[in-house]
Amino acid sequence: MDSVPKAIKNKPVICVVDDDEMFREVLCCTLETHGYDVIVFGSASHFIVSDAFAKKNFDLVITDINMPGATGYELCRFVREKYSQDRVPIVMVTGNDALKEKTKGLEVGADDFIQKPFRNDELLAKLASLLKIRSQTIERLGRLTRFISPNIAEMMVDDHQQLALRLHRAQVTVLFSDLRGFTAFSEAAEPEEVLDILNHYYKAVGACAAKYKATLGHLAGDGIMLFLNDPLPIANHQEVGLKMAMDIRISLNEQKLVWKSKGFNIDFGIGLAEGFATMGGIGFDQFWQYSVIGPVANFASRMCHYAHNGQILVSHRFLSRMSGADAFSTESIGSITLKGIEKTVKAFNVVDFAEEVRLGKAG
Repeated sequence: MDSVPKAIKNKPVICVVDDDEMFREVLCCTLETHGYDVIVFGSASHFIVSDAFAKKNFDLVITDINMPGATGYELCRFVREKYSQDRVPIVMVTGNDALKEKTKGLEVGADDFIQKPFRNDELLAKLASLLKIRSQTIERLGRLTRFISPNIAEMMVDDHQQLALRLHRAQVTVLFSDLRGFTAFSEAAEPEEVLDILNHYYKAVGACAAKYKATLGHLAGDGIMLFLNDPLPIANHQEVGLKMAMDIRISLNEQKLVWKSKGFNIDFGIGLAEGFATMGGIGFDQFWQYSVIGPVANFASRMCHYAHNGQILVSHRFLSRMSGADAFSTESIGSITLKGIEKTVKAFNVVDFAEEVRLGKAG
């Protein structure tokens, strides 16, 4: 996924933020002499206002603490809050050895400190160590994200965020998707054909999950469960979930044409639900996964099972709790009975965006 940090280049890029021009020049000369590319800012305020972090692919940031305008603490807090998924090392430069300054720096997310005046060999050793740790972290992330959701992988390698993986309650939107006719197909087809269908199906759904920052909760055969708003907070997650479902439908409708050209009669259905659930890691020492525990997951699964070919089913309750429900065109399919759920459910198929939204997109 896009949120996974990029690998460190052969020539790492270091950002230097300091209001002392002479210090900047000396530091830049030292870094460039030892093989680093350097980008300079004369103040933390300039760095923050220009949103330099989003525009440049820094591998490490060195910042002074006390500067006119925004301080190094504010710069560090800005980077950690806005770009929490990219743990670029931040080194703070201080003029004294005050424990209070270092403690505050650690609280806002600094990784290390350099005290003026400093020895070049000390500085270079610290930078090399931090860059090595970052490189190893990126490598671990790359391996982990091949097997688990990138949102979870990032938290597993980030000590600052691991507490979020403990059992807790959260309001989430859950999406279930599965294929129609897949069981009959898999019984008659060659294993290679079955795997080819699944890989293209996973790729189509996975691309949409990455686009909308969804977390993978379950993947078994043709059944996929995704959820939104945990562990990564997502505003208006119900609406985002519907947009994701509609993108999945577009991708799978395109894939259906390919399957049909090969003589495979395969379709799909999607169901969504929202509500509070218990979230967190479950399993044992040799196996661990991050999952949703509660009726909301079961309800989304039942809605998916009930959906006819190409339908995206949601309940009246789901739509009523959405702030942007008017942006979607729906059709009632009446009150339905779902397996394992006592009360009948007023269900709706999400057909498209509302006409005015479609016209706005076209314009």
